[in-house]
Amino acid sequence: MLKEKKKNDSLFTAVSVLLYGAYTLACIFLYYKQATVGSETQYLSDLPAHLKMAEDGWGYSLTALIYRFFMLLPGYKLWVAVFLGAATGGTMVVTYLAIRNFVYGKWAALCSAICVNIVMPCYFYAVHYQRYVGYQSPSIWHNSTYIVMKLVAALTLIYYLRTAHDYGKKMPWKHYILFTVFLTLSTAVKTSFLLVFAPVALVGLFFDFARKVPLKRILLFAAAILPSLAIIVFQEAVLFGKDTENGIVFEFGYNVYLRAERPYFTMILSALFPVLIFLFNIVPVLKETLTDLKKKRLPRHTFFLLGWAMWFVGAFELLFLKETGQRALDGNFSWGYDFTLFVLFVLSILYFMNNLRSARFLGGNRILRGAYTVITGAVLAYHMYCGALFFARLLLGESYFMMA
Repeated sequence: MLKEKKKNDSLFTAVSVLLYGAYTLACIFLYYKQATVGSETQYLSDLPAHLKMAEDGWGYSLTALIYRFFMLLPGYKLWVAVFLGAATGGTMVVTYLAIRNFVYGKWAALCSAICVNIVMPCYFYAVHYQRYVGYQSPSIWHNSTYIVMKLVAALTLIYYLRTAHDYGKKMPWKHYILFTVFLTLSTAVKTSFLLVFAPVALVGLFFDFARKVPLKRILLFAAAILPSLAIIVFQEAVLFGKDTENGIVFEFGYNVYLRAERPYFTMILSALFPVLIFLFNIVPVLKETLTDLKKKRLPRHTFFLLGWAMWFVGAFELLFLKETGQRALDGNFSWGYDFTLFVLFVLSILYFMNNLRSARFLGGNRILRGAYTVITGAVLAYHMYCGALFFARLLLGESYFMMA
């Protein structure tokens, strides 16, 4: 029995290294092509512009400083590609480590981590003719700051949840320090995560106060955001200073109509699997959450509530805020929303598999459970197919403006 377990563990390790390694190497190849031969027709990305900013000594992101360091090395664009590839592959590994204890079996965790890092919108030509532009996607391979932010923001959420879970009884200093560090780094890379996370975390602090967490610990938890606020002040001066002519105004629908003719349909198709899982789980989640709040304890569905609350904030920013000036056509308020989609896919696949294992789900009715499995599983498979196809075509040099 012990030999068989060791054999299975060795096989799992070998398959994991092979799959994650192959994906990371493919990403390194893609990013190197974007950095060296990227153009309007081949390997189009934001990377050449980001590298140019670093070369000119200008930049608002921590990645610019990293690129300047690589410029001191021979063949620096290869080092940039390796760095971004490691961030992309690292996000997949971090996802696996985060969910492995919440799914049935390590093979399920392995497949789930791959899935949620590949998924893209369910593409239908009749809704919008482009596969990515006009939709919103959790998986993005053309924007270097989003790629790095996604990894650091995922680590931020992991340690935020661990801190929030434990600090009601005793401050978990290790988790708290790591949460603060990763939150600061994610903001230094791209402020998009903080903009969708901070409002939700603030509401969470009020709930903690209501459940009698000591005020001293609540204020300490809140203080984790202070370094990030200092970074935002700096970035605001760089991006929206007097000489830039850039600004932020309220204008409903600008970002979603910027690229899509039917943006409300594309928003649904971009998150179709999470929406289905939400509809099947929202009633029991709310019931159990109300019970937890009455008993003044941390809700057992904290991740579910956090993910959907962040999505709501991201959707509000996407729908109502607009940048003016030179940044007006960039649609930068989509990045935070895109990350919330990644969070939704992670939590949704956890609830999807938990529903499959629960004998009480849908009253135990085999026909209903079978229909649920087939329909939601097919939607998830199509999300992943669209992502895998998109990624493969990117590797061949197609623009992210690709059509059917």
